[in-house]
Amino acid sequence: MKIPVLLNSEKMILDAKPTESLRDVLRRIGLLSVKEGCGKGRCGSCTVLLDDKPVPSCLIPVGILRNATIETLEFFILTKDAEDIISGFKQAGVNMCGFCNSARIFSTYALLKKVYRPSNEDLEKLADSVSCNCTDRKTFMNGVMYATATRHEREGRKNGIL
Repeated sequence: MKIPVLLNSEKMILDAKPTESLRDVLRRIGLLSVKEGCGKGRCGSCTVLLDDKPVPSCLIPVGILRNATIETLEFFILTKDAEDIISGFKQAGVNMCGFCNSARIFSTYALLKKVYRPSNEDLEKLADSVSCNCTDRKTFMNGVMYATATRHEREGRKNGIL
């Protein structure tokens, strides 16, 4: 089956069986930030942005993706949003193992798009959504707060507020 998509800002046709997982197709074409983990959508290692929302690509059959927009970490990492998040994580001492990078970065991105200033409840819910133990939850939550501050500073300057 030929499936037209926008993958990492490039129009392309995915050639795959409709029931094949998005994870398997992305790995086959060389996008290795999409890791193989639990295969059940729980670990987050295969997370991608699908129409700007983080999803476990192991659960998504490519047959439903006609004209979808897909971003992998390889592409997203080049954005200002990713710079804010990575900067915040570095300030807090978040050390990612490589297995959970897309889950932590994309879930943080989704939260920061949704709320201006995350509450403790937001941060705890976010920390609970990532099952990897390479970084303790308090450090991760602090990283998200630093990323929030970095984003606000960048956006304020851009809008002439600061």
